[in-house]
Amino acid sequence: MTCRKRTEVDSNVEHVWEQLINMMKQEKQILDDFIKASGGMREALHDRDWPALEISLKKMDSMADLMEVIEKKRHSLTEKITSGNKSLEAQIAELPMETRKTFQTARAELKARLLLVKSRIRGVSGYAKSRGRLGKELMEELVPSTRGRMYNKQGRSAPMGRDPLVVSHHL
Repeated sequence: MTCRKRTEVDSNVEHVWEQLINMMKQEKQILDDFIKASGGMREALHDRDWPALEISLKKMDSMADLMEVIEKKRHSLTEKITSGNKSLEAQIAELPMETRKTFQTARAELKARLLLVKSRIRGVSGYAKSRGRLGKELMEELVPSTRGRMYNKQGRSAPMGRDPLVVSHHL
């Protein structure tokens, strides 16, 4: 390979790495916005502000769609880089020091943001599940007929009237 072709290939590869780093930075920014929106979602859920919750959910949904597009682009860039026989890690080791540091910093920041998003979503999910369980337990305590089904003499599920009678077998 001539020296000119090698520098063209090197500049193309370097350009792909720069694009990959930029994609990772864009993902990080979207995740930062997602974290802020999830805070708004959590507050709306705690305050039972359903219109604000709906707005937060729609905002997060559009961010998730944008994130999916960027993620696909990032994966295609990674495939371009790894199209040779070398692994991504081996190619990272061969990068110039400046590019390698920039890439590793962007990757570490992206991973940290992903962990934050995961934590926030799990927290909101856990809160919603516990509220749902509490609501169900309260309903079962206040309206005992919600604990189970009513059955007729043939053992089939029977429709419940307005005020179903609950019989205790312990009486």
